[in-house]
Amino acid sequence: MTIGHFIWTDLSTFDTGLARKTYSALFGWEFGQDPDYDFARDPAGAGGEVAAVFPMPEFLVKINMPSFWMSYVHVDDLEGRVAKARAHEGVIIEIEPQDFGAGNRIALVRDPSGAGFTLVEGDGFAPTGGPVRTGHVLCRYHHVPDVEMIRGFYQDLFGWRIEKRSETPWPLYDILHADGSIVAEVEEVPETIRGKFRYWMPCFAVASLPDTEATLQALGGQVTTDLGEGRKILTDPQGAALMVQEDKGVAKSGSSVEVTPLPWKAAIGLACIWLAVALDVKLFWGVLFLMWSWPALQTGRVDFVEPVHRHLHPSIYWGLVATWIGLSLWVIAEALGQIGGLGS
Repeated sequence: MTIGHFIWTDLSTFDTGLARKTYSALFGWEFGQDPDYDFARDPAGAGGEVAAVFPMPEFLVKINMPSFWMSYVHVDDLEGRVAKARAHEGVIIEIEPQDFGAGNRIALVRDPSGAGFTLVEGDGFAPTGGPVRTGHVLCRYHHVPDVEMIRGFYQDLFGWRIEKRSETPWPLYDILHADGSIVAEVEEVPETIRGKFRYWMPCFAVASLPDTEATLQALGGQVTTDLGEGRKILTDPQGAALMVQEDKGVAKSGSSVEVTPLPWKAAIGLACIWLAVALDVKLFWGVLFLMWSWPALQTGRVDFVEPVHRHLHPSIYWGLVATWIGLSLWVIAEALGQIGGLGS
């Protein structure tokens, strides 16, 4: 029985091609290349659909919404649940009930804390059966400063009970379905971890945290927070936050993208710096500037003192990229000119 449980997860993102590459490398997912709503499948887990990626809706692009993962709760009366949610103070119905694919209807709700989730009615989405594998959702977490902001809302909307499980390193609560099963977890994490927002976040299973971190960083993502007990918050190359937890018992999915163990590009860049300094040859500086520009163009993020994302601050992003490219062309042209002058 899935009514009242989370059953689906998808990613709104700016570059679906980069998202496919990222999550194929992280979790071994395969995609169907649908430009509108692309299902991710676990090829090692009987090919079941585990998530989806799709282009960021235009109205969210206009407000500079970063890429984000969305969690879906299964309901049997969409209009009734939306009406019940709307009656609570501080709740926003961001997307009114509407059709979504064949035989499904959805609505996007922001709870009294501001955390968004989607209600889905219909049987078009279902959890993948079988053992939990790499890239499957283990659990979902609600990060909020005070659980009382949401307790009454979810009790009324779904009949969920919220019961404290532990106090350290911060208060942790189980969200219990009416049948007694665990739906999700609530953590009253400090703002230094949570930031200024409150949110629902899926936690994906991985076989090895070090391997996952190395893969993500090689693709331009970041490890942002260590939550302890083998659980960390990551940010993908387009700014979408997700949680991963190491579980030695999960079956490891194959990855369709190999990440070279040796960071050879960094090694070449380091060599360029030393050659430029030792030999006083400007050509190596030009090559280095070009090497900085290429990953920025691929990932939509440039690192200069701090990360700058293309979709959030395009003017600064393109200013930095144009500076690197302009400097590289200028320095290379000057170096080649000097070489030509010596040969004449």
